[in-house]
Amino acid sequence: MEHFWYFAREMLRYKRLITLSLSAALLDAMCAFGGFGSLMWVIDTLLGKQQSLRDAVATVVERPGVQRWFGDPKPLLALLPENRFVGFACLLGVILILTMIGTVFRFLYQYWAFTVSFRAVTQIRKSVFHRLVHVSLATMSTGNTADMLSRLVRDSARLARGFNTILGKAVRNVLIGMVCLIIALLVDKALTGIFLLGLLPIAILLRKFGKRVRRATRSAMAGYGKMTGALQESLQASRIVKLHQAEGYERRRFNTINRHVLAAELKARTARALSAPVVELLAITGVIAVALTAGWYIFEFGEDPENLVKVVMMLGAAGASFRPLANLNNDLHEAAAGAARIRELLYLPLEPNTREHATQPAPRLPRHERSVRFEGVGFTYPTTDRPALHDVNLVVEHELVCAIVGANGSGKSTLLGLLPRLYEPDKGRILIDGIDIATCSLRSVRRQLAVVTQETVLFDGTIADNLTYGRGDIGRQRLIDAAHRAHADSFIRELPQGYDTPIGEWGSRLSGGQRQRIALARAILRDPAILILDEATSQIDAESEAQINESLRGFRQGRTTFVIAHRLSTVINADLIVVMLDGTIVDQGKHAQLLERCKTYRTLTRTQFLPEAG
Repeated sequence: MEHFWYFAREMLRYKRLITLSLSAALLDAMCAFGGFGSLMWVIDTLLGKQQSLRDAVATVVERPGVQRWFGDPKPLLALLPENRFVGFACLLGVILILTMIGTVFRFLYQYWAFTVSFRAVTQIRKSVFHRLVHVSLATMSTGNTADMLSRLVRDSARLARGFNTILGKAVRNVLIGMVCLIIALLVDKALTGIFLLGLLPIAILLRKFGKRVRRATRSAMAGYGKMTGALQESLQASRIVKLHQAEGYERRRFNTINRHVLAAELKARTARALSAPVVELLAITGVIAVALTAGWYIFEFGEDPENLVKVVMMLGAAGASFRPLANLNNDLHEAAAGAARIRELLYLPLEPNTREHATQPAPRLPRHERSVRFEGVGFTYPTTDRPALHDVNLVVEHELVCAIVGANGSGKSTLLGLLPRLYEPDKGRILIDGIDIATCSLRSVRRQLAVVTQETVLFDGTIADNLTYGRGDIGRQRLIDAAHRAHADSFIRELPQGYDTPIGEWGSRLSGGQRQRIALARAILRDPAILILDEATSQIDAESEAQINESLRGFRQGRTTFVIAHRLSTVINADLIVVMLDGTIVDQGKHAQLLERCKTYRTLTRTQFLPEAG
């Protein structure tokens, strides 16, 4: 339960609402106390002693101590009925009025309690998501994003249910139960004490049931995370599923996960199903024990039976109030399982030097204007032991176009992924204008760059939303100019709503080439000092690529450009060609130089590059 109480502290943000809620719960309990007290008085005075309401009140208010506070009681007594039935009806009316007032306070109590719990969970989701968006890419690549999604959405819903339990249900039930026990104690301490002895085994059983529910719930939550992942993969990749006729495989995979979730849920069924009946049985056993003890005193020693009736009534009411606590206990332990899984996300390692989470602000990186240098850079992915890069040394001067070539798996994309610090090198360093980028704020480093990759990522929204992604200060004319440069404006204007056309999830309503042009225009809008094109025109025909490259020649002025290209024309026109093999640089230079001296490059020109330039 430690993790649950860790998050429950979030509710303390709303102290005013909690105070109002607990005050309403207390007033509700006071109304219940008044109602039960009146009921006890009816049993004791009007039915037991057979007094009228006026006589019963007179025995109280005519005491000297009471008169000192309230004065002469005769005017008050004159208003009370002498008829016993009318007095009985009046007291029942008082009980009804107190019940109605208590109902209002109960509504306010739960209204404010639910408000606190939902706001607290919303704040927790916000904090966890803020953490996730700053988690390092290395951590995200080794984790299960679907499971993280399930924790953030499904597990937090269980946490909200737990908050509602302790603040919106448990408080009132405990208060009402305590009111009934207090009245029972005032009537007869010995009889009530017998009942209280039964609370210890109830508490022990609730603890055992709760532990079992918590363990099974946590296992089920992990299963739901896997289920979410399977659903995402099969539905988002439905084209591949259908082309490979893999519907049967996906059905079997989902059914396996679904059965595992069912098995985990069934592990908790016994505890969930037993807890309420067992608690109810023990509570009734306690009441019966009290009744038997009281009956023995009544029948053997001639004691007054009124106390038996009143104590049994109050203990029955207390049992009715405490009875839901068995299910509430299950809810709390389910919430505790969710809290433990959510809290694990808060310990995921963050990217270094992020503005939101840095202990000290890191210096800003000035705009690039001299060189980009890789010094002895090595890197190994977290999921493998084989280095992706080792001992890479490279210097690219400002405004040059550097083409990086090599076979698949040679480390081209990995090298350029280190430049925006998507990963941190295991050894060596990367310097921009002589400054180690690892020492600078992450935001200032990434503000220098724009990256366009082969795998174009667009978001559900309009074309304009995707072009200005992450920035709200882009005017419409700048947006159109960038689309012109990327040769996207012509097809955008042909769409039904132009730049305001929704493109669907992942840009599903556009072709691959159209998506790449929008991604290229988005990069142009960033006005970067360093432009990285990682197979950025792979899905565009040769003629369009030639036109885009022509447009980009002017845009590249004053910027350093890194290119991973699949067309020979792009490589030939580069100012510097870097040849990579097995994670290291084997040669670098101009096209003609490399053709003459580098066997790896000659092989690439024959086997990897497309000869057409447009």
